Amino acid sequence: MPDTLDVPRIDEDELLGTLRDDLYSVIVWNDDVNTFAHVIAALVEIFGHTNSRAEALAWRVHNTGKAVVAVRPKDEAVAGMQALHRRGIQASVEPA
Repeated sequence: MPDTLDVPRIDEDELLGTLRDDLYSVIVWNDDVNTFAHVIAALVEIFGHTNSRAEALAWRVHNTGKAVVAVRPKDEAVAGMQALHRRGIQASVEPA
């Protein structure tokens, strides 16, 4: 019996590239309609952020006009974007 297993070597750069290609950013855009409390509650409920993280993201949206609020696999990112839209929050998805 051999002392080692014949396991194929995984190219870490290729694996990381594949993982990156499958991830999408959910971006929330600033508007003059939604309150901080509404956006914070949505980020907590939809993405599972803590209140303090959600508040920091809401401030980033307010101060810069947009913020990446989550990075997820494409289907999860799109579902998150749609959940934000249902709450009247402007959001988009793009490759991470």
